[in-house]
Amino acid sequence: MTSEIPEFDVTKTPDGTFEARRKGSPESNPADVTESTFRDLELGCLAARVRWSIWSAGRPQ
Repeated sequence: MTSEIPEFDVTKTPDGTFEARRKGSPESNPADVTESTFRDLELGCLAARVRWSIWSAGRPQ
């Protein structure tokens, strides 16, 4: 099993959950996605990418 997701830095916490932060985000920022399984984390990161795309598409240029 790989624990890499493009665009995200993934860590496994001591309690067994997975956290993902957008690459380049400071460690002090809260995780963008936190899930109990890696598969759920993958799906949560996909949803985060969609949110970012929609948000950035709506911003004035």
